[in-house]
Amino acid sequence: MDIPLQSASRFALLAAVLQWSAFCQAQINSYSIDQTVTLASNSFSIDVNDDNTDDYTFEILTLTNAATAARVISLGGSSVMDNSTFGYPDALACGDGVGGPYSGGNAVLGTDVGGGGLFTGIGVKYLGLNINVAGQSHRGWISLEVDAGNDTIVLHEVGFASEMNEGIAAGQTSVQIDEPLCDFVYTVGTQTEIEVAAPITGNDLPSMAPLYISTYAGEVLLGEDNCTDGLPCTHLAFNSIGADTITTCIEFMETSNWPCPGDTLSCCFTQVWDMATQTWQRTSDLSSVVAVPELKVQVFPVPARERLNVQGAFETVRILDLSGRVLLTSGKSTVIDVSVIPEGLYVIEVTSSTARHSEAIQIVR
Repeated sequence: MDIPLQSASRFALLAAVLQWSAFCQAQINSYSIDQTVTLASNSFSIDVNDDNTDDYTFEILTLTNAATAARVISLGGSSVMDNSTFGYPDALACGDGVGGPYSGGNAVLGTDVGGGGLFTGIGVKYLGLNINVAGQSHRGWISLEVDAGNDTIVLHEVGFASEMNEGIAAGQTSVQIDEPLCDFVYTVGTQTEIEVAAPITGNDLPSMAPLYISTYAGEVLLGEDNCTDGLPCTHLAFNSIGADTITTCIEFMETSNWPCPGDTLSCCFTQVWDMATQTWQRTSDLSSVVAVPELKVQVFPVPARERLNVQGAFETVRILDLSGRVLLTSGKSTVIDVSVIPEGLYVIEVTSSTARHSEAIQIVR
């Protein structure tokens, strides 16, 4: 099922989409721990990011009257997610976001005394981490369980973001892919009505499903779709401006560990309209079709009120709304009257016989 996004989000995405690389990958590192901590085993310390500095110690303590407590000790400036603010860390479900507040020092996962701690006897949950790496904050998680007697901690896996302050969800894992995802996407349709089909992946690739697809001609959004249900997605774009060069970007989500979120990976590819074959062809596959070059002009002032100036050598100016509808067409005049256009966000397209320039503009009153 395809669900259109709101128009406001379209303008915010203009600059970001144009800067996407052909293939990028979220930087999340994860690995198995497979350690059991008991009274007999003594404590277990872990250096999460392998920088020769321990970040956390897990241990079982004997209290009075044979009571026990399972706890974690944060080391070297690291801390754990703790909304209680008094040393009972959050027991996160798979997919919950990791964020503050955090607490350092000793924290109780579960204890026989007063029913303290949130991990006791509830199965596998996730401890949110705030790891100190050379003075920088890196978020992460550890999957663990504390038995009902609070005398055993089983540590399963750990994951952390390699980038400072990068967001991460509990249970989010890394994916390694060598092949560009966009190799599996194909385009059909006409120059004005474009249909892009994005499949789910598998076989030699991790299981992934498309989340979001958008197509632009320069800075003009031709169409965007949210994709749901972990299924293949069909994306429709309407090229009412007659552009002969388009760029499509697709965001995929790794789904093999669902409902735990995996990495989000993105790919983009550029196509041009081949008049000879009446098909869209990727620029990497072309032998004779060349993308339209950028026209060197200046547009000012932006924001504009009553008049908009265009400086440079050109033949035609068009102003379009964010759905691609043409609102105004002008010839070689360097001063464009925009007083009849309501205030809002638009795209101006300036063309010559050999080149084209387009950019986002704002009209205010």
